Amino acid sequence: MYRLAIVIFFASYSSVLFCQTMTEFKVVFVNPGYENENPTGSFWSNVTLFMDAAASDLNIELVTIYAQRNRILMANLTKEIIVHSPDYVILVNENGAAFNLVKQISTYDIPVFMLLNNINQEKLALLSRKELSSIYGSLVPDNYVVGKTLINDLANMYESLPDKIDTNIPRNILALQGDHNTQASVERERGLVEGLLNNKRLQYIDSTVGNWSKQQAYQKVKGILKRTRVDIIWAANDSMAFGAKKAVLESKVKYPIMIGGINWDIDDSHYPVDLSYGGHVALGAKSLIMLRDIHDNYLPENQRHQTVNIFESSLTPAFNSFTKRLKNNALEYYDFSKFSYTLKNRLSFSIKNLEKTFEIPQSKQ
Repeated sequence: MYRLAIVIFFASYSSVLFCQTMTEFKVVFVNPGYENENPTGSFWSNVTLFMDAAASDLNIELVTIYAQRNRILMANLTKEIIVHSPDYVILVNENGAAFNLVKQISTYDIPVFMLLNNINQEKLALLSRKELSSIYGSLVPDNYVVGKTLINDLANMYESLPDKIDTNIPRNILALQGDHNTQASVERERGLVEGLLNNKRLQYIDSTVGNWSKQQAYQKVKGILKRTRVDIIWAANDSMAFGAKKAVLESKVKYPIMIGGINWDIDDSHYPVDLSYGGHVALGAKSLIMLRDIHDNYLPENQRHQTVNIFESSLTPAFNSFTKRLKNNALEYYDFSKFSYTLKNRLSFSIKNLEKTFEIPQSKQ
């Protein structure tokens, strides 16, 4: 018992010492979403929750500015960013809005880090050498893989239904895209298309943009169900999947429809969907770990731009514990310092390893 207490104390003391030896710096995060849950879901507000917890571990002063899903507003936030005198700025290229921000911020010689949605190669080619060099790093999830995996899993789940239609009839697929410009949406659709090409039993009947919105998805799906049969609904995020489920329930169709989305949004209890992929909500925290290591000259040059396959299925055990901790705002009990390059035995960043670092001090249990 005493030995266990000593180990726990030593681990906690090591984390505190780790934090105290690091010089503080300031990061401004331009969050493209809303501060609170909204029709497009809670994903972006949850990204900030993870970043706040990581910033506390890593001795980083974090300031978050919300663009409220407004591309025009986001493109004109430079003055507000500069007021905070940040050492680094984290941008998300939502709907292509980050391109002009990078050009403007580079004139102030402030390094930029791209998170979750990067600037595509065509746009990067339009940046000057100075503007391009201002992008110190980037971190994006593998959206192509998750788009493909989601449709494959939904198809397999549909085939396991006892009340599915004749196996000789093609399955009608409806896709709900986020938008036409955001990298995550484009790459997820690319994965979907590849999955459809590899499965001749799947028939693409419609693809429509729902702008990440539960309400827009609801309206579009309800209209589509009036004129055609749909067997599987693939959604680029969970909010649209929830909207699709609401439309399906209200339409009272007499056959099964399998619905899946992406984000691991905390379940909408009124309209639960069949499958969700997520975990990338924690990548904002990893971006701060990378900036911490860049700032301290620990992160190798070849590791400063990363694409990671972090997505996990909502059918895995990790989903329940992860979303429960998010819902209870218990993220402070993750130890984000365990993923730093300053440690010889650092952990690779994954949902499984993140769960390993979770520990509530005995005094708070």
